[in-house]
Amino acid sequence: MANDSTSDYFALVSSHGEEHIDSQAIEAGLLAAIADTGAQASRRQEYISTILSRFVYSAQDRHTSRATSLALTLLKTLGRQIDDTNELGTERAISGLLSLALDLKSQVEMDKEQADYAIDACNEALTCVANTMLLLPKCRPLFADIHGADTIDKILQSGATQTTAFLCGRCLFLSIESPKSAKYCVDDLDLPKTLAQTIRGFLDRESDSDRFSPQQVMNELFKAAMSLCVYYPRDTPQGSSDDALSPDHAVKLLDILQISLDTLFALPLANGHLADPVRQAIGIALNFPTLSPDPILHCWLPPKSSGAESGRYRYVDRIYQLFATLAATSDESYKAEITPLALVLVRLVTEQPDVRQRLFYRVYPQNTEDYSALPEDRPGLSGTLVRLMRIPEGGMLSGAIGDFLLALLGQDVAKFILAVGYGNAAGYMLARGIAIPESVIRQVRESVDSNLVDPVTGRYLDQDMDRELANMTDEEKEREAERLF
Repeated sequence: MANDSTSDYFALVSSHGEEHIDSQAIEAGLLAAIADTGAQASRRQEYISTILSRFVYSAQDRHTSRATSLALTLLKTLGRQIDDTNELGTERAISGLLSLALDLKSQVEMDKEQADYAIDACNEALTCVANTMLLLPKCRPLFADIHGADTIDKILQSGATQTTAFLCGRCLFLSIESPKSAKYCVDDLDLPKTLAQTIRGFLDRESDSDRFSPQQVMNELFKAAMSLCVYYPRDTPQGSSDDALSPDHAVKLLDILQISLDTLFALPLANGHLADPVRQAIGIALNFPTLSPDPILHCWLPPKSSGAESGRYRYVDRIYQLFATLAATSDESYKAEITPLALVLVRLVTEQPDVRQRLFYRVYPQNTEDYSALPEDRPGLSGTLVRLMRIPEGGMLSGAIGDFLLALLGQDVAKFILAVGYGNAAGYMLARGIAIPESVIRQVRESVDSNLVDPVTGRYLDQDMDRELANMTDEEKEREAERLF
């Protein structure tokens, strides 16, 4: 065939039929087809079937890793516009692509000369699977039915490049969308351990020339870990308002909790914001209790080592530090980052008395307040948090801040009113269904020595009177006097 070197791949297949095609001609033909994909739109499905038949279902044209990489690159391009009738969305195609990806990954060590092409081909196969599940959601249960997570688990365990690990995380994230799939990944595969080990491998890795940075890889793997936490059966007691995993189930996901806490402890703020993996880690931590069993408790509060008390609270202190730092920032864009931090602290403060005491003195140093100032005008974090509660349309943030302060004050409504002022807390209390009986109001008024604190403003009554008088003109004072007397 004289024109083999100038024909695109599909013309070669048409002219040769089932006859052998030279590897160089295949590679040249695939390059030509990639350069002219726009002209193939009308025969897209036919060409997808051809590549699947000769490269995925069989090794007919899989003469070199480079040829396979080029073929899968072409398949990826053709598969960007697919519908329910496309062969890429079938169980056979998804299963074949996953098997091919694993086979290509194993070839990396056996054929050093073609190693880069084998890795590229493996990544293109995984990309085809991920894109198919993204564009055709009905294919996601197929991935679970064929136990596609088994293949992903093996690829990750064999040591993956940044791009490969990212694509594995994407496939898992898209496919874990039911209690059944999550339960299989946790109970049968022990996937939490594989995910944790892989994330840890990227935690201290420097960025290189790979397509995805280490933090992007971690973020994608954490999204898969989050899916496991969200979809794994809760077994929550009937009537319970706590949506955390039960202790028995939480232990099965222990590796994910540990790497989440290690990540939020290790990664610094990025341009003043939480790094993406830290955001995911905080979201994951919200799914876990802190009390029991011991393995869970020791994740949150590691046993004291070498007499260093601070080591026991290193994760608590880090979460609080991030919370306090972001809360002190006036930028509206920080709201979404503060809320989950506050909710994690609520759980810790509610379930761990020593943590509550530790953080109480951070928010309220020396256990004193200046009642001559309005709660929102007081210095330090306590004033900042009250101001956050007052944000119009604060949404979840206002509620989370209120939950944190109420938990910090031992769920004592009287102390809560005293600390923030009923005027500031009214919206929160109404939303939470917290009633304010007259007995509590009297208790608040009588609780600060002989001085009366206005429960509405949260400061001394005489200070409020002085402020009102100070803001009046002489004429207004005269009119007020006439009205009263």
